[in-house]
Amino acid sequence: MTVTPEERNQSATPEGANQLAWERQWGPRVGIAAGLASVCVLASFAFQLPLLRDKTKDEAETLTSVHKHATGYVASGIFQMLAMFLVVGVLVYLFRATKFRRPQTPSVAYYLGIAGPIIFGIAGAIGPFVIKHYATEFVNGANHSNQHAKDLVNGGSAQIFSIITPAAGLAFAFSMIMTNVNAIRVGLLSTFAGVIGVIGGVLFVIPLGPPQLLLFFYLVSVSIIFLDRWPGGRGPAWATGKAVKWPTAMERRGMAPGARGGPRGRQPEPEPEPKAERELTIGSDEEVQEAGPSRTSRKRKRKQGRKH
Repeated sequence: MTVTPEERNQSATPEGANQLAWERQWGPRVGIAAGLASVCVLASFAFQLPLLRDKTKDEAETLTSVHKHATGYVASGIFQMLAMFLVVGVLVYLFRATKFRRPQTPSVAYYLGIAGPIIFGIAGAIGPFVIKHYATEFVNGANHSNQHAKDLVNGGSAQIFSIITPAAGLAFAFSMIMTNVNAIRVGLLSTFAGVIGVIGGVLFVIPLGPPQLLLFFYLVSVSIIFLDRWPGGRGPAWATGKAVKWPTAMERRGMAPGARGGPRGRQPEPEPEPKAERELTIGSDEEVQEAGPSRTSRKRKRKQGRKH
């Protein structure tokens, strides 16, 4: 008898049992790592907030702001690096669990999930030291023109980081998108948590806003899921080892169509059979008899009364 891939992936097989045992063993540890990463992301954003409030318009104002908030700027980069290192464990764990339930998950997401955050974190930690050096040189120098600030920012080692950082951020974003989209498909993440991760990854490429806030909420969400503390319980895919859609809130309450026990999920009651039409008893040509007086019989009686 031919065994399908779905049957091979069932938790009853030794491979499935080993996978679920591995997930149970590492889930709490990765959940704690995700929680620590969320704290590091929040700290990085808090240290970076004074620079964001300055709302600089050109390179000269940016270097002046960096010089004024140099300590916070450097601390922000260090906390970002720590967060990225912890995120590697989150993406690797989530990818492995997703790949087991959906073999079509692209393996490139695994490698990007390792290389992208590590390079992005290192560049984000070293870059502030370089910019801080240029900011000190600019503020303490005699030339405070914006062109001089541009020459400092766009030259030397700063130019190298201007290439490495966006490339690493792009790799990290692709890993976030591919891993979370497939995790939603197999039911390891709720749509809410997975979409936050996807949007957070996109913001690392398209700077429509600070990605740290969405990354913070994403890491908190996956931490709760990995620790199996999600309100109402996490998706059944974690227990079965199969791709099972994460149930919605209505489905959990048994109110979705087709669900058992809910008012909308009950089987429709059979419609009552239509009442049999009253049988007509045909008498003489002048009278039609039935169980109750009909319109035809009443008309004929009225006609007979007029004749008399």
